Amino acid sequence: PPAYQTPRSQLSYSTMGSQGTADNNFWLWGTWGKRVIKAPFLTQKVPGKIRDIVIGQNFIIALKEDGHLVSWGEDKVGCLGLGTEQVNVQDPKKVIFPSGFEGKIVDVQYGKHHVLALTSTGKLYAWGDNSRGQLGLSDQQNRYEPVAVEELRPYTVTQVLALENMSYALTSHGKVYAWGDNTDGCLALEHDKAVVDKPEPMMRMKETEVKKLVVRDCGGAGGKGKTVIAFVELADPLSQKDTIGGFDRPLGGSETDAVVLSDDMEKDIFEGVDLMRQVMDNTQDWWEHILKVRHGSPYTDNPLQVDDLADKDLDNCSAMQLDTFVGLEVLEDASYELDKFIQSARAQLFEIRKKKGTKNVKFMLSLFMDDCKLRREKIRRTVAARQLIEYKRGMPTGAPDLLGIGPDRANYLSKETEAVSSQLTKVRNLRTYDLFTRVLQESLSEVLESKLQVLGLQEEVLKMKQGQKMDISLPGLKILMGRWADLKRFSIYNLYQECNLRGQGLAFNSDDEMFSFLVASSDAKIDQIISMDRDLLVSRDSHIPGLCYELLVENAELRKMCNAYQLKVLLTSSHTSTGPRPPGRQGDGVLALAV
Repeated sequence: PPAYQTPRSQLSYSTMGSQGTADNNFWLWGTWGKRVIKAPFLTQKVPGKIRDIVIGQNFIIALKEDGHLVSWGEDKVGCLGLGTEQVNVQDPKKVIFPSGFEGKIVDVQYGKHHVLALTSTGKLYAWGDNSRGQLGLSDQQNRYEPVAVEELRPYTVTQVLALENMSYALTSHGKVYAWGDNTDGCLALEHDKAVVDKPEPMMRMKETEVKKLVVRDCGGAGGKGKTVIAFVELADPLSQKDTIGGFDRPLGGSETDAVVLSDDMEKDIFEGVDLMRQVMDNTQDWWEHILKVRHGSPYTDNPLQVDDLADKDLDNCSAMQLDTFVGLEVLEDASYELDKFIQSARAQLFEIRKKKGTKNVKFMLSLFMDDCKLRREKIRRTVAARQLIEYKRGMPTGAPDLLGIGPDRANYLSKETEAVSSQLTKVRNLRTYDLFTRVLQESLSEVLESKLQVLGLQEEVLKMKQGQKMDISLPGLKILMGRWADLKRFSIYNLYQECNLRGQGLAFNSDDEMFSFLVASSDAKIDQIISMDRDLLVSRDSHIPGLCYELLVENAELRKMCNAYQLKVLLTSSHTSTGPRPPGRQGDGVLALAV
């Protein structure tokens, strides 16, 4: 009889399996071993859904939806994977993997007489014929049950191919390994050894990262030639709207198709949720500590409005009262506490910067850091404003009646002038952090300069009463000379010396960073002089020619240009120096321009 009329064997491909609960699995027709099947027949052997199958001469292995393998039929070299006692079975039986197996099977490949199975964890198992080392187990003995390919265990395998008596594996690093029959060098390795019984890397492709392996029929001798192709660059998968028909979903697809998450996506989501919980707990602890610090909190917009959600303090002090009456050292300590919180949040943000599923966590940490920065900025602004107020009120001398001073009036004016000059120096040296305190600083400086000018005029009037010659422009000239002296004091070299003498402990990562800081500090001080000169109504004396003030501003602008030039030269020369050297030393001739 014709081959396709062979009596049904243990494969039982047209009837339901003996279990009686099998589903419709697949249709089958064409050439199968020595059989020719001219009419499609329905296989009903395996309960549940099937992802893939491999077909041998007289057996079938099916990959089920749950990642398990079942096999049935006959094979004498072990391809069923059921052990030496079960080489001929009628109904599907589960293939048992050895201890240490993790994950589930995601792909199964069949060569000439051997089977390769890839797990979801990237590990490879092999069984069947091993006469040409195609199992990769460092020997040539057949295996009747799955055995792990130990040579590839350190790597994550992403794809496998079983071709005749040859095997190939692609790892997550884009490297290809080959083993098995190497007759005539068909494995494309770097040697002609006929049998390769363990995976060896294909070194000729080591310079490129392979993305995918495929096998293509190319005719060849007897129409059985096959070619292996390794893709290096692959186009992105088609978007959903570019699938068949150009619709937003495949033809016949349901509008309510559920999105199936991969294991990696689920892992990222759960890790993100757990990380969110941890950060929430940390942030909550930090926030409770900030509330205990109290300083830096916003002011109440409406003092008459009671906020039931706000924390009630035992002393019932408002934020304004705390900022007004608490000691400056307490505010400085609060600013230091906020600095520590900012550093902690920044470190945690840096730690999770490359983790997936952390968008909300990064957003929350950024909000927390911004709140801490705003509170710290408010504290610094409060400290600067209160220090300026203390300088304004902290005149060491009183204001006695000049009529009662008598002949000691000149000595009194000299002492008061010295005291006001000292306060003016303190005001100008105070560090400001925002526009408000900077304007307040400039205004107070102008007030103190005006006070000095008044005292100077009083001294000139006193000279005139004593019969000496009076110079009404001299007080204004002294103020102008003080501004010139400040410009000289704001040179890069002098600022560097002040940092060392005061023991400020400024630390820099490089010379370039130090030079940049000094230039920025010098320019900021010079800008104060220029900004004050723009207040023509209070900063200029009508008895002094305007050219003097214009020359002062011109000199300040030139000094800023000189700072920029010095910075560029120092940055260039620092790359050739053997070690860090402070600016302004012998050999740094450029710095002498601003000293």
